[in-house]
Amino acid sequence: MTAPFEPVRWAVAGWGAGGRVFHAPMIAAADGLDLVAVVSTNPDRARDARSAGLEALPDLESLHDAGVEGVTLTTPAGTHADLAVEALGLGLHVVVDKPFATTAEDARRIVAAASPGTVLTVYQNRRWDGDFLTIQELVESGELGRVDRLESRIERFRPELPRWTRDRDSVHGGGVLVDLGPHLIDQAVHLLGPVQQVFADLAVLGDDRRSEDDAVVMLRHASGSRSTIVASVHAAAEGPRFRVSGTRGGLRIEGFDPQESDLFAGATPTSLGERWGSDDPARAAHWEGDGPARRPLARGRWDTFYPSVAAAVRTGTPPPVPPADAVHVAEIFDAARRSAEEGRWIDVATAISN
Repeated sequence: MTAPFEPVRWAVAGWGAGGRVFHAPMIAAADGLDLVAVVSTNPDRARDARSAGLEALPDLESLHDAGVEGVTLTTPAGTHADLAVEALGLGLHVVVDKPFATTAEDARRIVAAASPGTVLTVYQNRRWDGDFLTIQELVESGELGRVDRLESRIERFRPELPRWTRDRDSVHGGGVLVDLGPHLIDQAVHLLGPVQQVFADLAVLGDDRRSEDDAVVMLRHASGSRSTIVASVHAAAEGPRFRVSGTRGGLRIEGFDPQESDLFAGATPTSLGERWGSDDPARAAHWEGDGPARRPLARGRWDTFYPSVAAAVRTGTPPPVPPADAVHVAEIFDAARRSAEEGRWIDVATAISN
């Protein structure tokens, strides 16, 4: 189906794996968007972008002269806040890759820079993972009952880290708290509501790095639910992706949503069509409670994000992820860092005031 409005001319700032592998295929497949340009100061990446039929530009300011209306920022995490403020100041609609910002102060600074009518959002694509959508359906239907505890983890073993994360502290974009953490924290907040208190253990386990490569973050939600978030690139034995305990049942999900690996393999929503986001039938939610012991996983739908951005620009509908959600995630970052330093539970409201 073709969007009932003129496509929005779009650009990507940054042409590393984030821009080239994760964002460009999703933008190209989205009804209502037309990917036309890349911003990169790297000559080799600019050449690669041109070979893909895109205009390569040296800076954000050049986008206006190219007739670009919006941009996705996929540069290193520590640059997101300044570049987002600059892009908004140029009148561009902006999608910020996660993390939206590494501190609450910077997150609020980005939001304050957005003019009325400007679309600002964050790419929290894992809200549309098939496994998470399955859990969301079970919560909303009441089948799980009240959720008492959510355990969510992304654990990998990557002892050789790239310099952009190895050589920077957390505030400047290094470490797993602001790299893998945004996915897990956003999912927990989206499912269970705002967080009141945070306890965090942020550990440096590998050699020659400035920021944590292993993080365990416990969240107490205002709803009464609790979450435990585990993000690690120093875990040789990974645990289940999700464990959920409710008053009427519980579940465990192993493995990962396939959309990331499909993109790395060169598949796209365009090439796979209706098969995009379909999981391996052998992967399922293992259920404890009344009813079938195995529940099939919902189809992943990362492909809905960018069409929603286009609609927000052209028709004024809400963006796919409200900026206020991104500010709250950054508030949790601040509370987690303070908790790890002081070794105690931190009230998010107190962390905000300080």
